Amino acid sequence: ATGLSRIGFAVLPSFGSYFITADFAPLGFTGDDQAFCRHITQTMGVAAIPVSAFYETDPPRHYARFAFCKQPYIIDEAIKRLGALTKTGKAA
Repeated sequence: ATGLSRIGFAVLPSFGSYFITADFAPLGFTGDDQAFCRHITQTMGVAAIPVSAFYETDPPRHYARFAFCKQPYIIDEAIKRLGALTKTGKAA
C-alpha cells in the first residue's frame, strides 16, 4: 500500500487479503479500469484486475485490484515500473 500511495494511487484499506484495491484517477488516466489494466500490462508488464469485473451493474470504473502475494523484489519492481506513470496517466 505504501508503494502505491507514494507514486500517486489512492489506496483503499485492505484487511486480511492478498489483494489491494487502488484508485488510479489521481494519476490522471482518462480511460476506464479495463483500459488502465490493459495499458499497464502491455506497456509496463504489471498486471492488475479491473474492479468492474466484480460488479453485475453500475461498477466503479477507476479502481484496479493488485495481488501482493509475491516476493518482495517482484513488488518493488512493479512499483518502480508503475512509478513511470506521469500525472497524465501514461508512461513517461
